[in-house]
Amino acid sequence: MTKAVQKTNALDLASFTLEGGQVLNAETVKNYICPRATQQEILMFLELCKAQKLNPFIRDAYLVKYGDQAANIIVGKDVFIKKAYASGVFRYMKAGIVVVDKDRNIIEREGTIKLPDETLVGGWCEVSRSDREFPMHHTASLEEYIQKTKNGTPNKMWSEKPCTMIRKVAQSQCLRESFPDELQGLYQQEEMGYEGRLSEREIKPGMASTQQKNQIMALAAQKGLFDYGDLKNTVELEKFCESNGYSLKELKFEEVDELIDLLSKYEPIQDKVQDVEYTEEPIEEIEDNGQIEGQQVMDM
Repeated sequence: MTKAVQKTNALDLASFTLEGGQVLNAETVKNYICPRATQQEILMFLELCKAQKLNPFIRDAYLVKYGDQAANIIVGKDVFIKKAYASGVFRYMKAGIVVVDKDRNIIEREGTIKLPDETLVGGWCEVSRSDREFPMHHTASLEEYIQKTKNGTPNKMWSEKPCTMIRKVAQSQCLRESFPDELQGLYQQEEMGYEGRLSEREIKPGMASTQQKNQIMALAAQKGLFDYGDLKNTVELEKFCESNGYSLKELKFEEVDELIDLLSKYEPIQDKVQDVEYTEEPIEEIEDNGQIEGQQVMDM
């Protein structure tokens, strides 16, 4: 009993207000960032965001979890650079790939261009600070960091963009070594082996969460108000929401349960087949300009 109380108190103490005025606490993390995270994982995420002044609502940080695996804390793609510039001593950064040519010469090349007869073996990065005499130079081995599937082959991102991925790994590590106070405990997607796409949409506390929206779309699909084969078309679902006093695009968190209840009770009206009189007159053709005007995508 005592341990449970201590854990609750720790989560309460971890709550804090971000620069944008939003409150980051266990409830908002559970509702908007990672619903499957444990209390311990949420606490670690809150403490890191608090210590490093990260705002997950504008995608400075992510808490991602698959199944029973431990959750990973991943920072946004621009956080490292922003913190380096904010230090006031950042001078420059260069980064590229390490390749071996046909004569077995090791070449460090800036950027990500690899010739067909070259073998990619790693990435490199150089970071210079105005308060240090020499720049920090770091290399990362492709063999050590390439992410593979269960059958031993590189995953989708590493098979399609190995040069870009290993360069990013070297860049992250060199920046972290160059700015240990600013970047302590922070890791980017390429280092963590996370293959999924990280959303860049801003999170709006108080509005319907992504998990809630997914529930609505799944139920709407069962009721014939939405088709997963045409993801951009939410016209019928929007009409249903509006007819019941809700806005699909501005749906609030506390309104979701009511809308789901209405959807569960909704019975689709079966289309009636009408008899039409056959005519020999030609039907006017509609000009097809090859373009389809898509509906506005709901913020998922």
